[in-house]
Amino acid sequence: MQFSTFEPNSLKQAPSVQMVGRYKLEFHLFSQPENLDKTPVVFLGGAFQSFTSFKTEVELVYQTHPVILLDLPSQGSNDQLAPELDLADFSSLLKGFFEAQGIDQVMMVGISYGSAMATLFAAEYPNFVERLLVSGITCFRRDTLVLLLEDSLNLLAQGELKSFAATAVSNLVNHNRMQETEVGKTYRRLLYRQVARLNDNEQLRYAQNTQRLLRFEGFDKFPACPTLVATGEYDNFTLPAENAAFAASCADAQFAVIEDADHLSQFERRDVTSELFYRFIQNHCIKGIAGTRLYSDGYTSQERRLQPRLTLNNDKALLIDEVTGIKHDVRIADINFSGCQINLDHCDLTLSENSKGLQLYIDGMVHHFHVRIMERHQKNLRCILIQRDVKAADELIELLEGISEFNPHSLPMMTENLRLG
Repeated sequence: MQFSTFEPNSLKQAPSVQMVGRYKLEFHLFSQPENLDKTPVVFLGGAFQSFTSFKTEVELVYQTHPVILLDLPSQGSNDQLAPELDLADFSSLLKGFFEAQGIDQVMMVGISYGSAMATLFAAEYPNFVERLLVSGITCFRRDTLVLLLEDSLNLLAQGELKSFAATAVSNLVNHNRMQETEVGKTYRRLLYRQVARLNDNEQLRYAQNTQRLLRFEGFDKFPACPTLVATGEYDNFTLPAENAAFAASCADAQFAVIEDADHLSQFERRDVTSELFYRFIQNHCIKGIAGTRLYSDGYTSQERRLQPRLTLNNDKALLIDEVTGIKHDVRIADINFSGCQINLDHCDLTLSENSKGLQLYIDGMVHHFHVRIMERHQKNLRCILIQRDVKAADELIELLEGISEFNPHSLPMMTENLRLG
């Protein structure tokens, strides 16, 4: 095991490679000489993250601990394709890597997609993990999330990169809470361009990683080590309630909400997130950090911040089934960026959860929207909006910002889960 000192350009250097069987693991090892006796901190990133995504965290942790940045096959910048691997297989690869490097214990930090790998490893090899930190825990088979991920795979397979990128960004950023998270159009455009410019190998890796998530049936055991589960309070990709439920299943876990952030809290509230992470890694008290709320237990549905349900001054719309060619006159009962509840003028039985070619045309809007029905009760349909066009998304945001917030308490119970992911 050979650690290097960390320099400003270190993350741009070519990573080292460790083969575990026929699989390639790419990594960086950093440590100050005086910290070599400390437990290394391993970072596992999300779907669109690379080593440079962790620059701030590395600079901070490097002060007191060795740091390991690790990309498993198809992760980060590791271009090895491995469609045959499932999430559980990565635990064996991590074990093989640590053994090859002579490492007998680590602290693990898993972000988004990386959270599943970190969790599975910590649960499978409890003696290897001293502390576990996961942010935006994935792998909950929520119907809307499964549908959105499946739709993104279909767009990718069809070569619709612009639509795929628009969908991916809409999944990760809570567009109903951009005032609170302070995510601007520039940031969204940059993220959109990053996703739209994925090369062929990167597209295949995204597809394989997403298929792994969709195949994963859930955790059958949970970490026993001290664990911190964190997410943004407006995370509509991996919901705060889901993160809290995961924390409650762990033997020794705390749950932290990062205020005014969504799934991308590491970037939107970098200073707060870094302080929370670093204190936990050092086994220091994490209570009272400005910009966070900490729960040892007791996080309930009352803590959720539902997306606002808005009513339109002109609620007329047209729902067109591109498969059958049938047009349906509808009225929009309520709407937000992620979904809507619509009422049919006539009870047409051709519309159901199996309808996949539905386009919603809202009176007065230039653009239209792809919708999928999640629930139907007679003439009432609960739908999600799948954002496939950046300009259409911006037009919808302008429309929503121009109308007053609808009182969520007056809505039927069936709309409680009308939110992305």
